[in-house]
Amino acid sequence: MDLKQLQYFVACAQTGSFSDAAKLLYSTQPSVSKVIKALEDALGIQLFERLPRGIRLTVQGKKVYHYACKIINEMDVLENMAARGMTRWIRISMNPSSWLANQFVDFYNQTYEKNYHFQVTTAGVRSVMERVRDYLDDIGFVYIFSQQKENFLHELVKNKMQFIPMYETEVILYPGQKTELYASGKESVEPEELKGLRFIQNYQDEFFDIGAAGEDGFQWRDLDISVLTNSDYIMEKMLKNSRTSNVSGSYLSENKKGTTPGIPLHMGDSRVIFGHILHRGEKIDESVQEFLDFLMERLPKS
Repeated sequence: MDLKQLQYFVACAQTGSFSDAAKLLYSTQPSVSKVIKALEDALGIQLFERLPRGIRLTVQGKKVYHYACKIINEMDVLENMAARGMTRWIRISMNPSSWLANQFVDFYNQTYEKNYHFQVTTAGVRSVMERVRDYLDDIGFVYIFSQQKENFLHELVKNKMQFIPMYETEVILYPGQKTELYASGKESVEPEELKGLRFIQNYQDEFFDIGAAGEDGFQWRDLDISVLTNSDYIMEKMLKNSRTSNVSGSYLSENKKGTTPGIPLHMGDSRVIFGHILHRGEKIDESVQEFLDFLMERLPKS
């Protein structure tokens, strides 16, 4: 077994195709197939199911994928250390948030003399979870609705990770300036009033849902989500210039405050929970802990 085999294996797992992996690796499909077969022989297990169209990881293949990602990522870290000396890299993934983006900029400026290097990725909750699981990032920051917390924690436990809540806030509706609810003076909004509205959301994520779990709960599928984006800039422009609205938490929506007033959305005891994801039982790097402490000082006080 060698590093090349693991790199080919990860590329195949991520693309779901030997031919697509070959393009990514600047190789050929027969060469990729040969390398994967050699890896399967070395491990004594079948890594992929060969399907009529593409490939799919076997149960054992998924376990190998977890370790392969960790090995490759650690090799990348070692290569960066060799190229830059003892430069400290902080790898962060997060749900899109103007508040968190602003805090990152402030932290970068505050620690400029320490010469930290950063890799920052925005993604949905599941993608953030998977990136931390696969050691692509050191820490992940997510927002989930309280009624989804049980399912979310179950997923984390299966993958030997943990979620540490940092802050809770009420659910807020941000009506676009061209909607009837904008400047309506309402102090709160009921779920029934969302019908007929069109929404712009950062991600349609299974762990970021509305209403109690179950058939009678008010779910994302009940909303007309006409725009999905990971851009806060697009979000701001759409709320200012279109008839779209947004549902999120109050503290993570700095870019919306100057665009549209937020109205509390009555969802029973539903809350938006902000927190971070880490591997369970593993020591946090000092630089990552420094960033965490910085954020905790900046969060609104309960």
